[in-house]
Amino acid sequence: MDQVGMSCLKTVTKEFTLESYGKNRTEAVAAVFAKLKKEAYAAVDGLLIHMQPQDVILLGEEEKTKVQKFLGFFAPREIQDYYIKLKVIVTIQYI
Repeated sequence: MDQVGMSCLKTVTKEFTLESYGKNRTEAVAAVFAKLKKEAYAAVDGLLIHMQPQDVILLGEEEKTKVQKFLGFFAPREIQDYYIKLKVIVTIQYI
């Protein structure tokens, strides 16, 4: 209790490399940032107060389109799959 009146807010900058899949680019990026939130909470020893991205670097992306057919030839439909890999540098404030 000798730290009464002192700031307990800590700031750290972390770098995360994350990858994810989605139906399109927007869903894939949203999935990466959902993973980022979980990773950031696990990376700090305390309660996360604020997280601000400093830089987002695209490491790789790939779009695949394939045709799926029911029983080989009935009702063909296109399935689109999007892969993205990002390096995200964030500043985290926690107590």
